[in-house]
Amino acid sequence: MMEVCLRLPNDMKYLVFLFLALSCHVTAKPPNIVFILADDYGYHDIGYHQSAIKTPVLDKLAAEGIKLENYYVQPICSPTRSQLMTGKYQIHTGLQHSIIWCPQTSCIPDNDVTMAQGLKSLGYATHLVGKWHIGFSSKKCWPTRKGFDSFYGYLTGQADYYTHVQEGVSMPGFDVPDDWHYGVDLRDNDKPIKSLNGTYGTFIWNDKAHDVIMNHNTSKPLFLYMALQAVHAPLQVPEHYKKPYEYIKDSNRSTYAGMVASMDEAVGNLTQSLKNKGLWDNTIIVFSTGM
Repeated sequence: MMEVCLRLPNDMKYLVFLFLALSCHVTAKPPNIVFILADDYGYHDIGYHQSAIKTPVLDKLAAEGIKLENYYVQPICSPTRSQLMTGKYQIHTGLQHSIIWCPQTSCIPDNDVTMAQGLKSLGYATHLVGKWHIGFSSKKCWPTRKGFDSFYGYLTGQADYYTHVQEGVSMPGFDVPDDWHYGVDLRDNDKPIKSLNGTYGTFIWNDKAHDVIMNHNTSKPLFLYMALQAVHAPLQVPEHYKKPYEYIKDSNRSTYAGMVASMDEAVGNLTQSLKNKGLWDNTIIVFSTGM
């Protein structure tokens, strides 16, 4: 049996130890860790909870793994993500009040060690694909300053799935003109990406996660945090994902169902990438929702 001794701040020990302890087999190498975080995904919207929405990939992963059916996250984005990254209840990071709105300067405090920093200190390659939303007002708050070797995604809380523009969401009490918008929120590390207008967001994260896995140097263990945009508003999805749910009279609900189907497909593609790279047998996959 493997004995793990971690020299990490107390607030981080339980997170990293949990990942390592969940490995059902012991190898000479630490397990790769893939943490997939959905956004605003409902408890009753996964197939094995008798949902009308079909999620064959997630159902299979759950059936072959461990289901944690009674645990809790925070009800909004920034508090729950700050807890995940730091292991601290959000009142201890100053992020307990609400989400981080675009005009705000809040972020994870400098002296708090993130999950990515903890794993990096253990020799992991660390990558974030998708949503951040725990600090963006200055570069010291960005993922690549918080332990991630690479970041490909968006910094704020939501964006159009096709144009990737953050608009129409203003901070309460912060008046902005009717035509105000925040612009394209899509980055490759520090550089803005303007070439993907029209490409559906879930497809972007799917493709990038595949690239991260296939280009991974296997001399190091991998930590991939795939923070999906789905199924957060706005409700948008390519039409063919909605087609199986045309019978649902509520158009918002049928669109949402299609978004779940697209997300389930992306998770399946990610698992296939792990198998193609030869990482599957030594990888812990965690799937959760942020809210």
